[in-house]
Amino acid sequence: MSLRWRLALVSGVAAAISVVTVMVVAYFVACEQFESTYGPTMLEQVPELQDTLGWPFVAVTVGGLVLAALLGWFTAHTALRPVSELTTAAHRIADTRDLAHRMDVSRGDELGSLAESFNTMLDALERSAIAQRRLVTDASHELRTPLTAVRTNVELLLRSENLSLQDREELSTAAIGGLAELTTLLSDLMELTRAGEPEILAEEVRLDALVREQVDRVAARWPLMSFETSLTPTTVRGVSDRLSRALANILDNAAKYSPHAANVEVRLKRGVLTVRDHGSGIPPGDLPYVFERFYRAAAARPKPGSGLGLAIVKQIVESHGGTVSAAPAPGEGAIIRLALPVS
Repeated sequence: MSLRWRLALVSGVAAAISVVTVMVVAYFVACEQFESTYGPTMLEQVPELQDTLGWPFVAVTVGGLVLAALLGWFTAHTALRPVSELTTAAHRIADTRDLAHRMDVSRGDELGSLAESFNTMLDALERSAIAQRRLVTDASHELRTPLTAVRTNVELLLRSENLSLQDREELSTAAIGGLAELTTLLSDLMELTRAGEPEILAEEVRLDALVREQVDRVAARWPLMSFETSLTPTTVRGVSDRLSRALANILDNAAKYSPHAANVEVRLKRGVLTVRDHGSGIPPGDLPYVFERFYRAAAARPKPGSGLGLAIVKQIVESHGGTVSAAPAPGEGAIIRLALPVS
């Protein structure tokens, strides 16, 4: 039996019991009033009077029962109408993939709260779908250039039999470089798909030790750079490998956009990490966009990279309950500030 029929049955039975109770009480009250007026033996002496008094009560009772059944059905139908609309909306969204549909939340009861929760879920799903479409579109655009370059170089190697050894080496090096760029880009894209990690993977992490480890690794990749560090012992709760990825991206960025043999200053205190470089800095017009996917400032476009490094940093930091920001450094360069909740 459906919920609608069960509600109708319960409402109808309750109304019917009320009608029968009222009519029975009214009948006996009427009989007592009649006896008190005409004497206790009048009804027994004139049987027709019993019929005269009884049949109207029976008719009203039957009519009341019918009305109770109709009232029960109407009550159930009215109460469950928002649920029916919610079901229809869910089927419509499943069939059409239209996440723009929203429920009416004008009701102030529990069903209105249910509709509001349903709309909140749709908002989240719509934002996620938009982000996924944008990621696919941007990724397709970014993959096209290195794929075309690799294909061109490989085709030249296969078709040109008279190439000199030097030309072959240059084309091979270019193809390998393109493949390395593709590998990095795909790795970054896979990182962006990790919106969060299961809670079971989170643990107490010494952030200062992670920073020191990543500074040493980045310094090995940029041997001409100098890294000046001041690290206060700091413990945070998080996923170690993801935090390491965020730190590596920030430090690599600072080294990449600094002059040769420049200094990068790394400070960690009370869960706040600041990384300052002495490069050309970030133009004010680019500051609002540096953490967006695939965004690259004009000065950064000639350098290798996909524009995903800082977007990955932002995603990782926010998934750990922290914040990250960029600002021009006094004089020259830029400062990246990362703040995480301290355990």
